[in-house]
Amino acid sequence: MAFEPVFEKISFNCVKKSVSEQIKAECKVEIPIEEISHVINVSAWAVISESSLENGVAEYGGKAVFYVSYADSEGVLRKCERGVEFKGNLKDAEIKTTDRAYFTVSVDKTEYDLNGSKLTVSAYLTVRAKLDGCESVNALSGGENLVVNQNEIQSVKSFGVKSTVFPLEEEFELSYPVAEVLSHRAQAVITAVQCGVGAIIVDGEVLLSAIMLQKNEKSDIIKEIKTMPFRAEIECEEAMPNMQATARVREKSFKTDVAVDEDSGKSVVSAQVYLLFEGEAYSDQTLTVATDVFSTEQEVELIKHDLEYYKTGELRCCTQAVSGKAVTPDLPAGTTLLAVGGENVEIVSKRCDGEKTAVTGVINAVIYLRDSEQKVSTVKVETPFECNIDCPMGCDVEIDLVARAQKARARIISVNEIELETEIAFTVYPHEKSQIKIIGEIKALGEKKKNSCALSVYIPVEGEELWSLSKRLNVCPSALLSTNPELTFPLTGKERIVVYRQK
Repeated sequence: MAFEPVFEKISFNCVKKSVSEQIKAECKVEIPIEEISHVINVSAWAVISESSLENGVAEYGGKAVFYVSYADSEGVLRKCERGVEFKGNLKDAEIKTTDRAYFTVSVDKTEYDLNGSKLTVSAYLTVRAKLDGCESVNALSGGENLVVNQNEIQSVKSFGVKSTVFPLEEEFELSYPVAEVLSHRAQAVITAVQCGVGAIIVDGEVLLSAIMLQKNEKSDIIKEIKTMPFRAEIECEEAMPNMQATARVREKSFKTDVAVDEDSGKSVVSAQVYLLFEGEAYSDQTLTVATDVFSTEQEVELIKHDLEYYKTGELRCCTQAVSGKAVTPDLPAGTTLLAVGGENVEIVSKRCDGEKTAVTGVINAVIYLRDSEQKVSTVKVETPFECNIDCPMGCDVEIDLVARAQKARARIISVNEIELETEIAFTVYPHEKSQIKIIGEIKALGEKKKNSCALSVYIPVEGEELWSLSKRLNVCPSALLSTNPELTFPLTGKERIVVYRQK
């Protein structure tokens, strides 16, 4: 008798991998070389503005903005800002058009070149794409003329990645007149994500930091830090408060403007930041799949698959203070430290350590200095660190880690050594891996040999369960129980199993 299997399509989340590459962005600044006494600092900020996926290729485009502070031919401190577009592609055989890719770009280092007629600035950027997606497979769930052992499994249903651009504006007053903003940046940190009715709600803050040049006789340099809290809503029609959600954020653009009141000597700084949010809502779902199957009439071959899928856990946030000593070139006598900017963190490793996650990495920053002759310069420093993140999740959970260095401080401790302290804001994205077995295909191999006996008595194996016994005896579990209602599983091995066959 032929059988007719029934398959159910199962969708599940799978985290694939991260792919990255380093590229160089370069541009010429329209400042003649003869107008530059010396370059104080070059910093850069970069953003991915467009991306697309094709099988095997992830294309991207973006913009790098350079902030150059320098002393002109008369020794006056000045700043200029220039931008350049970049594009590229990441190649990997596992990239699929249907994947989701979250792109980030970081500035590894900046350089400048005074050879030639114009100043040339460049930045080395690392572009990363985290790839994940929703796979669909066919799993056997039942069928006509088949004896099926079914099991319920728990899975996660995603409602797709939703995005929104969120503007954030704020003004704050400074008690001194500002001559120039030498460099500035905005760093967004997510602190909580939840689902509302029809929306994914994201809470967090933007830390705005700026290196300010005061308008006074000494041309003092001061670092200002302001916190801009936000609550953004990403529209998601299916979202409900009982669902889980995750979200990521990156800075799409930002700018600052300064207005000085000459009468009061105060300054008003206007900051405008555009944030790009990408969020995803999830709900739990129960699926029924066949874990084993046989036919009483046919010999069959089962094609089984082990599927791994990921359930995104609740986002965690924590802040950790770290410090270390950085070696510098010999500093001239009388050098004073003015400000610390451009603090950045690079994660080298992370590992589970009991209830904590041990993290190692490198902190780097730009130190603004003034020597005894009142000349302003900078030195780039870096120091390794190791810390524990107090975010207990268990060692069986894989994590993505986003780290932002902020509120750096430094002090000169010797002629060639600076102590650097900073806070690191960690955002932890846990992914709990699960595995399920499915039957993806069933093939008929031929008819089974018939048992000619109308009645048979069997002695079972100790510990045997109903399904394994039924499959071994080639009898439906319900038929076996109807003729042996006294059986209790697992069996002791002393029972006598009666099987009736109609003739």
